Amino acid sequence: MSMISIFFIVLIAAFATIAYFTEPSEAEKRVHQRLSTLGRPLMQGDDDQQAAIVRQVTFSRIGWLDRYLRQSKPALQLQLWLEQAKLPWTVGRFVFYSACCMLVGAIVGNWWLPVGFIGWVIGLAFGVVPLLYVAYQRQKRFHKFDLLLPDAIDLIARALRAGHSLPSALVTVAEEIDDPLGPEFQRCADEMNFGLPFRESMYNLFHRFPIPDLQFLITAILLQRETGGNLPELLDKTAAVLRARIQLQQKVRVHTAQGRMTGAVLIAMPFIAFVLLNLIRPGYTAPLFESELGHKLVYGTLISMALGTIVIRRIIQVKY
Repeated sequence: MSMISIFFIVLIAAFATIAYFTEPSEAEKRVHQRLSTLGRPLMQGDDDQQAAIVRQVTFSRIGWLDRYLRQSKPALQLQLWLEQAKLPWTVGRFVFYSACCMLVGAIVGNWWLPVGFIGWVIGLAFGVVPLLYVAYQRQKRFHKFDLLLPDAIDLIARALRAGHSLPSALVTVAEEIDDPLGPEFQRCADEMNFGLPFRESMYNLFHRFPIPDLQFLITAILLQRETGGNLPELLDKTAAVLRARIQLQQKVRVHTAQGRMTGAVLIAMPFIAFVLLNLIRPGYTAPLFESELGHKLVYGTLISMALGTIVIRRIIQVKY
């Protein structure tokens, strides 16, 4: 490994350490924001009041990078994913983490596989690790939201039978149900209290949690508001349907567990064997990357593994 690579590794590691330990916590940010408002006059213009109400989202602590990311559609989608995953990251920090992982993976790849583009494949794979972590946390919250939704629907139906209005019933759900469903329903109720129409607040909720079961609930409520009918009875039937869907989904996961485990083992085994062989005997797999035939075998193996992953996923993915 060259001295230039070592210099960049030490530089990025030092910068990451300083940025991690010098960034203020969320509590310190709130205290600083409260202290900064003490010196302001009590009566201000409408623009200042509107700016105090509107929720500000920071994409990066660097000014020019924050302005650039606000105009980028991938950055906006990534910010939505971070909010859905409930991670205290900004888009700029996510990009920094991805760059660091990509650099580390590229150094390791060029150390083991010092042959052209193949040496950077490991760097690209490491660079995707933060995105996979965000996707995992996002899917985990979606699954928990899906499991809590039938109980929330039953609670809304009971609140309506007790004489509460629909926004009041949403507040009751927010107080009784845990995260992630409770805070999202509270946000929906707050939007309606600030004057947002009921339909738009429901659409915003579905935009934050694009789950088919939630779409069933929103469609049923909106149809009832337009056509009339017994909303508590409709909610009871919707909750029963959602519970049946969840039970069927769990049965499908049980029956496809062997196939999913087989696919995971077959996909991970070549990479684990490659790493172990290089750790036990460095340079053992070098002939595979130093000949033209070896390059063709590597590319063919990666393509066949990708096709096999798609086929296994289609086999174990049951539509219901």
